[in-house]
Amino acid sequence: MARITSTAEQEIKTLLVNWWTAVNTQLAAATGATIQIGEAPVDLLFGSEIGQRLVRIAEVAEDIAAAESRQEVHPWSEDLATQILADCEAVEAWLNQGPVFHKTPDAFWASPVGFMILCAKVWANQDQLITLSAAAEISGMSLSVLSQRMTRGQLPGYRDPSIKNPKHGRRVRLSDLHTLINETSDRIPFSTPYLMPQASRIPAPSSSRST
Repeated sequence: MARITSTAEQEIKTLLVNWWTAVNTQLAAATGATIQIGEAPVDLLFGSEIGQRLVRIAEVAEDIAAAESRQEVHPWSEDLATQILADCEAVEAWLNQGPVFHKTPDAFWASPVGFMILCAKVWANQDQLITLSAAAEISGMSLSVLSQRMTRGQLPGYRDPSIKNPKHGRRVRLSDLHTLINETSDRIPFSTPYLMPQASRIPAPSSSRST
């Protein structure tokens, strides 16, 4: 079994218990409270297929965070990336067909488990979540300009729930930043020391640029 921190394990169990409780509540309402499925079997839920998919996702997300704390990049593996993308897809399908969500709301990605899924999925796609300060350094745009782009929906933004200050917890995908730069400027962005996202997701620089 994958090794994750007790905090991540508790967050996963909380999500699973909330799902179980929602199912129980919905069943009781539909049957006039004549049928209930009882208290959530936490360990059984955690050991289920969905539970273990969440564990694998959490393990990758924590490895990414640990690498970033050392100012390193978590190495990418095609086999693991394929597994993680399948795990993320299965978890989102499970959430959206159940009573908790029918469509993954934006607020979910700012929850502890949602952000772990986001981080793992971004990594699996050979992309990277970076701080707004890093985005400003790469793009040459000010923090206020980037904030305005996010407010206008021109630059998708996310929030790291582990950071108490919402402004400091803002994150953007590196590929989205590159797209914004290519749409608004003829400057070629330099990604070092950040990962270069998949080439297919970034518009190629114009060959008509003057030297």
